[in-house]
Amino acid sequence: MKKILIIPVLLLFLNSNAQSFQDALNTSGGNAPFNNLTGNLNGEYQTLTGNENEWSKIMGVFYQFDDIRFGKIGLDGSVYLFDNWENKGVIVVGNKRYAVPNINFHINQDLFLTKMENDSTFVYDFKGIDKIIVNSRAFKSIYNTAEGKNKIYEIVYGSKDLILLKRYSVKLIQASPNPMVNRTKSKIKRSSNYYLMKDGGVIPFKLKKSNILNLINSEQTQRLEQYVKDYKLSYKKEKDVNKILDYISKS
Repeated sequence: MKKILIIPVLLLFLNSNAQSFQDALNTSGGNAPFNNLTGNLNGEYQTLTGNENEWSKIMGVFYQFDDIRFGKIGLDGSVYLFDNWENKGVIVVGNKRYAVPNINFHINQDLFLTKMENDSTFVYDFKGIDKIIVNSRAFKSIYNTAEGKNKIYEIVYGSKDLILLKRYSVKLIQASPNPMVNRTKSKIKRSSNYYLMKDGGVIPFKLKKSNILNLINSEQTQRLEQYVKDYKLSYKKEKDVNKILDYISKS
């Protein structure tokens, strides 16, 4: 049975805009910034409060984002991936899994955060984290050679030989005074692009038939096309592509 560590509501009041996790631990007199951090294993609880080694595995900062104040920014749409904050989050660090009560992904800042009181947030630092799971969807920080830095990707499909990733972005669509446009407020539009992890790198990958067929040799092509036809799958739909890639991996 896997060990789940539960991180409830943060009670430590912070006057500064940003504070490191270790600073929060130190200023609390050795008590963890979260109240009652516990571990659940076969019904037995193990307290980790004040365990500096455990807290050092989940590094981050407390910060205040102005755009977390929903309804006050005069825009339609959101820079956050999930429409609300009531998401089941699991922070995976080595062989331990830390559950958080709410979590969201700030697309523009490329950050995962947990919402706190007074519109402040805890921002997770991926340096000590293997992956973050939100509502059964896994996300990892992966180095992008083209950009020369790590970016956060959703793992759409993963096997030994094939890994399909998705990266999110937002853009601002300005309001227009033209009544024919019917856009009196500026709007934040979310979009996404797919990538393939290949030879240790991340390359753009559009969901279309030719790209998927290029992943296999000519001998496999006919069998795959027949499989897609038999099960009425689409090369452009993510859910169907998952099945197609799984078929390729097992062939």
